[in-house]
Amino acid sequence: MRRAFWVAFAAFFLLGSAWALALPVNGTYDEKQHLVRAYAVWTGQWLPDGRAVDASGIETNAFTGPRSLLPENADCTWLDKPTYRPASCLQTTSDRSETLVPTAAARYSPVYYALVGLPLRISPDGTGLILSRLLSAALTALLLAGAVGLAVGAGNRLLVAAITLAATPMALNLAGSINPNGLEIAAGVLLFVGLLTRAYGPAGVAAGLLLTVRDLGPAFTVAVVAVSLFVSRTSPRALLRRAFLVPAALGAAFAVFWATVASRSSDLETTRTIPPTTSGAILRDIADNRAEFWVRQIVGQFNYGETTVSIGMIGLWYLLVAALVLPALWFGDRRLRLGILATAAACVVLLVAMELYFAPKVGHFAHGRYIMPLGVGVVLLAAFADRYTAWLTDRNWLGRAVLVGVALTVPMDLYALARVMTRFQHGISHGLDPLGGTWHPAAGSVLPLLCCAVGGVLLGVIVTRSSVRPTAEHSTANTLSN
Repeated sequence: MRRAFWVAFAAFFLLGSAWALALPVNGTYDEKQHLVRAYAVWTGQWLPDGRAVDASGIETNAFTGPRSLLPENADCTWLDKPTYRPASCLQTTSDRSETLVPTAAARYSPVYYALVGLPLRISPDGTGLILSRLLSAALTALLLAGAVGLAVGAGNRLLVAAITLAATPMALNLAGSINPNGLEIAAGVLLFVGLLTRAYGPAGVAAGLLLTVRDLGPAFTVAVVAVSLFVSRTSPRALLRRAFLVPAALGAAFAVFWATVASRSSDLETTRTIPPTTSGAILRDIADNRAEFWVRQIVGQFNYGETTVSIGMIGLWYLLVAALVLPALWFGDRRLRLGILATAAACVVLLVAMELYFAPKVGHFAHGRYIMPLGVGVVLLAAFADRYTAWLTDRNWLGRAVLVGVALTVPMDLYALARVMTRFQHGISHGLDPLGGTWHPAAGSVLPLLCCAVGGVLLGVIVTRSSVRPTAEHSTANTLSN
């Protein structure tokens, strides 16, 4: 179990680091907002002290910080539609003179930013950004590795594969950037796995993080706990154990405190003109456009949504998920089926509800990545269909099926990274070429690809060399129907 944890940590850290090293500043969703927030937290600015106009012309909250934190034109790679220029358009500066630096994340919980922001405080420029990204990747890797260690300790090979599938290229992209969504997704994974394997210490840490990292964390925590206890037939009294209760209670207390002192209402103010719309029009738009975007983004739709990957890759990733989830619905007991279906339904309802509420105020709002801390439960729960595990084991297919599933994610991770690197190095329409172009990452173009490849190989090592072994009879300690 310990060896599996450290190998998994190395694997996920390398996969996240690949993105951390490959992306330009603001190279993924809202990074320009979050890196400013991270710097502000480490300089004692927990609440905004002014207003400023950002690079896309929107007035929002601001903190005092050096001009070197952001390029003068941080949005140049995606704002100039449909050109979508390479990252060579960014105009960075070494000017450390202070100014008001805008961020729409000015009132977000400081927990994530306190964990990753120190390098930006020391070096408020591209170097500090990369170091903070690597710290974010390491923290995310710790949570995912903890989940893998629990899966290995529980003797559940399908769960190792499920964790790998939950760590989609989108999740790894977020892990390797300054964005709390990546850590939030990893906390959701560990909370599910910890509760389902009755490892209450790791589950408590995950709950404490999930409660405090982003606004939807408390709702996600309650949903994950409810589904996990229902499916595993565990009494709620189990949560009174100190290992779970203390970190979860601390997280809940801070969440209440922050909601009280940091009202987010002003963050919704915008100088953009939002066309009048109706609920019916929003629902039609969801059916025609937004639903596809949500589904694609969960696996991989990058930068600010303009950078897509092959629909074949998206389809293959979902096929691997279906190869686990559909048999689980067939072989699983009633509670497992209800848990999987309820989790999926809750994710859909939440996305639609967010769009209906926010679209008239700020335009398109909901993203598929937002519901991933809960949505990962669909594939993680499926790994606990013991009759499916036994069926595979009886035919001597379990080990091979898991290895093939994990191995197939490696070229897909590499392709997604290469596609995004090509987009930033050449432009949006260039053919796949992650080694050329007018812009290159600070550490070069080879190192990110190498990190991704080695990280993927290490995931295969966990499956083939760990202490997880297929067995015809499953321990009652790990059987959810027990």
